Amino acid sequence: MKDKSGSSFRLRGADFSYRYFHQCFIIGFVIVVIAVMSLISESFRTAYNYGNLMNSCFALMLAAFGQFLVILTGDIDISVGSMVALGNCLSAYIMTVMPTGTGAVLAVLATLAAGLLCGALNGVFVAVFRLPAIIVTIAGSAIFKGIALILMPEPGGTVHGGFSKVLTWKAARLVPMSFFLMVICIVFLVILTNRTSFGKSLRAVGGNESAAFGTGVRVGRVRFTVYVLSGLFCAMSGLYLSARTSCGDANIGNTYTVYSISAAVVGGTLMTGAVGEAYGTACGALVIYLINSILNMLDVSTFYQYACQGAVLIFALMIGSFETRRRGL
Repeated sequence: MKDKSGSSFRLRGADFSYRYFHQCFIIGFVIVVIAVMSLISESFRTAYNYGNLMNSCFALMLAAFGQFLVILTGDIDISVGSMVALGNCLSAYIMTVMPTGTGAVLAVLATLAAGLLCGALNGVFVAVFRLPAIIVTIAGSAIFKGIALILMPEPGGTVHGGFSKVLTWKAARLVPMSFFLMVICIVFLVILTNRTSFGKSLRAVGGNESAAFGTGVRVGRVRFTVYVLSGLFCAMSGLYLSARTSCGDANIGNTYTVYSISAAVVGGTLMTGAVGEAYGTACGALVIYLINSILNMLDVSTFYQYACQGAVLIFALMIGSFETRRRGL
């Protein structure tokens, strides 16, 4: 196996078609699907529907960004959905107890801090104690879900109106706030993973951990940091869901773990690590919601929708496997 962090990988990575094939494919797929559906359905090509689609998938995008960073190291975070639910319930709980502007600010700060703490907890056991990531995050998922249920045994609570208005605001009543936030997150992640020493270390760890350690990369620090960032993105996702739904629900993140993995993989992130881009992950999340939207428009049963989503994930994994062989990794 060739070292994905070695000179051969960097040299071949200079070839645009080689490095960005999957991302270009998924972006083209999204454009084609939107264009076709816009031609077929008048209701689909409305500005309201485009904005609603963006708002619907943004929370998943945030969770998928956290998952994307973890997968770049070759790990996986099963606790993503529970951290999203905890962020949603904690913010709604605080704003219910303190229904003022001060309460809203406190809820935001407390939720972000909780996300960082949850991510740090996962990171300590994975990076410091070197326990298997999948086992640690499964245990973490149970803990975080339990705390969310303690805060909100039943869906409910209230969310400060001003907080909701800020995150659901639309520029010129057309472009939602979620679009601008998505652009900011993608730019941040592209710079972080491609233009910084941390990003190089991150991809090196995912490419070959032993080789990365041998070149002086602090593997434990990199792994710990990506789990902390994953927790932060999940907390942000929970906050956005609070603003959008105006309540808390401990079950709101049930599908987010699988969907976040699907979004990252569909967007071109290899499960073996090192390879992937944030904008591909965003497009992957959009693909998932486009498929759901299309199936809903066609009045397809929910049961068949789950089957279609599973088929999409398998298809994405097949493309990822093809990419791995094509790159000679």
